[in-house]
Amino acid sequence: MLSSRAMSALTEARRHFTADVWQRVIERLTAFDAHPNRESIVQVTAGLANPDAAWLLSEVFLSGVDAKWCEIAGAMSAINHLVAEKDPMADFIWTGPANGRFPVRRIDQVLYDLIAAAQRRIVLVTFAAHRIKHLCTLLSAAVVRGVELTLIVEREDESEGQLSVDALRAFSDLPLERTQILFWPLDKRERNEAGRPGKLHAKCAIVDDTAIVGSANFTDDAFNRNMELGVLLREPTLADALFSHFAELHQRGVLRPLGPTALEHSA
Repeated sequence: MLSSRAMSALTEARRHFTADVWQRVIERLTAFDAHPNRESIVQVTAGLANPDAAWLLSEVFLSGVDAKWCEIAGAMSAINHLVAEKDPMADFIWTGPANGRFPVRRIDQVLYDLIAAAQRRIVLVTFAAHRIKHLCTLLSAAVVRGVELTLIVEREDESEGQLSVDALRAFSDLPLERTQILFWPLDKRERNEAGRPGKLHAKCAIVDDTAIVGSANFTDDAFNRNMELGVLLREPTLADALFSHFAELHQRGVLRPLGPTALEHSA
């Protein structure tokens, strides 16, 4: 049997995982018919996109050594139903110094988990992008699975020097021929009194029926060092509304697809 302490720890761990990833971990447990040990714990948590959450789960498994894997799987299933019922439609996610108010749910780790479990669509919108190798690895795997990937990015030329490095360059390792890439052309932008064009400054992600809207660009600094705040939206109608917003901008020509020549220049 799991101790009450182990149950509490599992409940807290569940809050750091998406439902799909949590369910995949449960399915892995069914391959074992013994008590957890370090070797089997490594196998159960291998490949999880969120290393912080994987470590937390490993610590929980070590604390529940009196229970067999099948008992842990049953407890995790029960906890999944309880936590899912209490999950709010929206939740804050935070990267930066701990403050005791928001749970430690780094924006990049939440995004990694969502992309690792994506089945239908991914839309990423960002002003800047830099040093995102792990994100690109997960995106490439999603495209191979048949997930439709759309990137809406700021261009160095279109920003007229307001962006120092073209955001698309950070995604050069992706299968770009199977990726829809949209940009905001200069002739569709208003200019300020100094003559500078507006920026494509939105930052969001739509992954299947979930969305993230926040302050973070897709950069190493934003994911690891900056103070960033976002909102995780688990409501499918809101994710659909956000998806439709960008689809309409594309349909109206406000956002345009990037041609092959521009892709070669950005690579």
